[in-house]
Amino acid sequence: MPIAFQYADDAEREHAERLAVARQQLAHEGEPHPTWEELTEEERKEATVEAAWYLRAGRRAGLYGFNTARPVTAMVRDINGQPISRDDYEAFLRTWIEKNGTGDRLALMDSAEMFVVAALLDELCGVYPKERLGQLAREVAVELNDRRGI
Repeated sequence: MPIAFQYADDAEREHAERLAVARQQLAHEGEPHPTWEELTEEERKEATVEAAWYLRAGRRAGLYGFNTARPVTAMVRDINGQPISRDDYEAFLRTWIEKNGTGDRLALMDSAEMFVVAALLDELCGVYPKERLGQLAREVAVELNDRRGI
């Protein structure tokens, strides 16, 4: 009977399979159990689903902080309409600043608008403090505040 299991995303499936492979290798080394490669496709699927449940249980128990959701953009999409990696987006934005940030400085925002943009960037930094996108948001917020004399 086929297994009907819904993985949260590709990352969860990948981590569950890696856990299942490692567990099978340990079983093989400890007792006369087959290797991962010797299992049938159905046995591999069952082991991967079981591993996914253990991953979820471990997260719920607070044993580790793996978040199954890949860090992707909320609004920015690629040409296929899929969200892109926040790290890739941060790299794109940094490259864009490096390539296009050397021209004349134009006053495109008044002081109030600049304050709001800087405040929004600070909020973004607070949401993603350990990510490169959050760090970029903080750097740009500091730059805007420096221009405003704050």
